Amino acid sequence: MEEASVTGELLEQEAPSSSISGVDWSQLPADLLVCIFGVLEVPDVFSSGVVCRAWHASFLEARRLGICSSNPGPCLVFSSGDRDPSVVTLHSLTTGKNYYVTMPDPPFRTRYIVGSSHGWLITADERSNLLLVNPATQAQIPMPPPETIANVRIRCNGEGVPHGYDLFKLDMSSQDFDTETEPNDLSWEEGRFYFYKRVVLTADPSSRNCTVMILHLLDDFLSYARVGDNHWTWIDVDELCCCYHDVLYKDDDRLFSAIRATGDVHAIDTNGPSPMLRVVLDTKNSLINNTKYIVLSESGDLQVWRYYKHVNNDRRTRELIVYKVDLGEQKLAELKDFDGRALFIGFNSSFFLRVEDFPMLAPNSVYCTDDSMEYIYCVRFGFREVGAFHLDDSSFTDQLIGSRLNWPSPIWFWPSFTKVN
Repeated sequence: MEEASVTGELLEQEAPSSSISGVDWSQLPADLLVCIFGVLEVPDVFSSGVVCRAWHASFLEARRLGICSSNPGPCLVFSSGDRDPSVVTLHSLTTGKNYYVTMPDPPFRTRYIVGSSHGWLITADERSNLLLVNPATQAQIPMPPPETIANVRIRCNGEGVPHGYDLFKLDMSSQDFDTETEPNDLSWEEGRFYFYKRVVLTADPSSRNCTVMILHLLDDFLSYARVGDNHWTWIDVDELCCCYHDVLYKDDDRLFSAIRATGDVHAIDTNGPSPMLRVVLDTKNSLINNTKYIVLSESGDLQVWRYYKHVNNDRRTRELIVYKVDLGEQKLAELKDFDGRALFIGFNSSFFLRVEDFPMLAPNSVYCTDDSMEYIYCVRFGFREVGAFHLDDSSFTDQLIGSRLNWPSPIWFWPSFTKVN
């Protein structure tokens, strides 16, 4: 957290009142406050850190020393069977501790978790509305309703009462509904599995300068909206704007990079009045039956191809192959060495961590969560894979946490403590 994100709240804030207890809490020794911040759970750390200037200074010192749970490093987010349905569990890989946070309505266990980025969880409620929520600050931001997606309409019964969604097939050549194909009839709750296959944020939503990109069915299209918009804009500028697997945002050029089922990569510009597309990688591959991710590394773009197998009816990762993208030669080269780093993939926006900073991680490993929408939809409470695939020997190590439930699907997450203005 940048210091500026909370100091504005402190400028006019007085020290804690001593009128009730007769104690001036702002005078607590700084070293004692640092120790206290080191054992508080995530929301308590944030609240305590903005009480007054003295407490905020100790809060920053605790963070600098790396003992403050306001920066627990990478976390696995899930619902615990021994907690209330409204409570989200953040399991810190750094400390091995569980942190429990009560979420705003709707209850966490009723949500479909479709992404995480910039310290926010990206969720869909039981009416398939997309909600961005920060577990630490309790801030929640709604995005445009699903019926504003280009191929989605509200379905009404014979009496004219809304009772779900129609999901239409889109014709890329006419940029309109395929009138010869009957729409899919989806319940309010089913829609979220079709509307949000991947969701990516360009920035912290609390900045109000955030664009949200969704990858949605039927043909893996892309649509986007800015925080505060009232509808989704379909990217339909080319007949190739379909069959996407993953998308990321690059701060340096303010462009999205989207990978298709073939491994081709498109650069998409949403900064102007209309989106623009450019093909940056043409692999000339045919469709390959795997899940593809696009990842930004220090040395450039990478692609991760994930292959699956079934073990006792459970969907498991069989193999992960990582490729470095050579845009000049328009080809892919297999990569086996992450140079002392670990990669995190799943519904989350992918990220790398250096093992020297987080020694509990295994180098040259890909930490995975289950992100197969089709499997999650069909087997709602079934097995969810969480673990690490090791590139050195192609082995997989499961991450076992006793109280973890399989719904909502676990996701990698990095907490942030910026509050909505």
